[in-house]
Amino acid sequence: MNLKYDEETIVNLSHYFNLDLMALAPIRQKQDSKFVDIIREKAEKKMNGFPKLSDPKVFYIGSIDFMVMESGGQNEFVILESNGGSSRGLLSLSYDQVEIIFDAYKKAIDECAKDTPKRVLIGRMPIDDLYQEKIMLMEFLKQKYESEGFSVGIYTTRSYNPLQQKEPDIILIVSDYNTLLKDIAYHDQQIFFRDKAIHLLIGDGIARRFPIVADDIKKNWNNVKTNIVNRIYHVTDDKFNTYLAEHLGRDILSKYHIHFLKFGKVFTRDHLETSLKNLISIQKDFIIKPFGGSGGAGILPILQNTSKEQISGIIDKSIAEFHHKFDPTRNPFPYTIQEMAKFLLIDWKESQRTFDLRIYVAQQNGYIIPVGGEARIARAPFTGEYAKNEFVVNICGDWGVEFERALAFSPNAIKTLKMSVDDLTDVFCAACQLFQIICDKYHEILAFNDWNKFL
Repeated sequence: MNLKYDEETIVNLSHYFNLDLMALAPIRQKQDSKFVDIIREKAEKKMNGFPKLSDPKVFYIGSIDFMVMESGGQNEFVILESNGGSSRGLLSLSYDQVEIIFDAYKKAIDECAKDTPKRVLIGRMPIDDLYQEKIMLMEFLKQKYESEGFSVGIYTTRSYNPLQQKEPDIILIVSDYNTLLKDIAYHDQQIFFRDKAIHLLIGDGIARRFPIVADDIKKNWNNVKTNIVNRIYHVTDDKFNTYLAEHLGRDILSKYHIHFLKFGKVFTRDHLETSLKNLISIQKDFIIKPFGGSGGAGILPILQNTSKEQISGIIDKSIAEFHHKFDPTRNPFPYTIQEMAKFLLIDWKESQRTFDLRIYVAQQNGYIIPVGGEARIARAPFTGEYAKNEFVVNICGDWGVEFERALAFSPNAIKTLKMSVDDLTDVFCAACQLFQIICDKYHEILAFNDWNKFL
């Protein structure tokens, strides 16, 4: 990409405006783009071509998180979760890979309306320490559209006033979720911002926070005139729905050494407690995960040696963690229960640690392609006690940012992870295939109600 400002410049300038942005350059600079290109080519060949979207307006960008486990002398892979159009951390990828993702956002704008002006509402977190990703995306879009002869305006909610200025062809409005919700309305199956029709939402968190839109998207996304990156967020928001998609596509995913775990979904605290008390008798370890969480908040283990008397306290702790991370009024249910994987341990800083893999994918010309990613290593050595720092691998949190625990993809990194080129090819394939399964089986997934079937 040839932008006016690189990430480091934006982050340095942000400090003058009392922003505390964190640059992802320490990860990005270690990405081996040529190596990833080779893996991408191998994935395309293994899949006999990248998966094609039956409806290109449904999906544009996302990511899948995997855990690696060793089974019978070979590696297998567990799908942990899917992440949708609000995926952050994009700048951990090399700039040529970021450009693939930014191009996918542009495609969404190209398709959202036939005529101009086109209005795009870009949502961000109220406290966004990766705000530079949105800034660079907007600059990228501005340069692209201006090179095509279009006029482009970039606004915040404060600066956008359509009554005081002639609107350009492409209108990019960026706002934090809390602020923009005061100014949006929904009628005639379209979102309006200050009485102006919005043609595209970047950041599915906007629709998620707007119940009437969320309900229409769930029932029939084709009725909603405002496009969304991505319309499948009802699946990517809910870990259980991701696991259900995995189950429905197991014939496809099994080709890429995906290991399938027991899972279930519960809607009340009593149901969660009853289910867990029944499960500990089958001599397996489980993980409980609240709805729509992030950063490991509320994710706790239920081990074989957990007593029935301890379960209530573990649930209380999980809910308290979730509310502390988000909001006391936010509902952590439905909870997902998932069997714990027998994960692979690697040598890291003279200790054995767990890790996961994040694979970013994007739409390109109607096909889902793998873009790149990285591995994330746990903060603490694995002791078998299953303390949170032993299996939650986020590189940022209350402790700050620990870039050294992120491994960009390269031949040396793959060796450290006890993986092979074929292994990485498999997860690239599985990430693409899972998003195609989610898109193709979206309504079947949302209509499913036999919640106890898989436990």
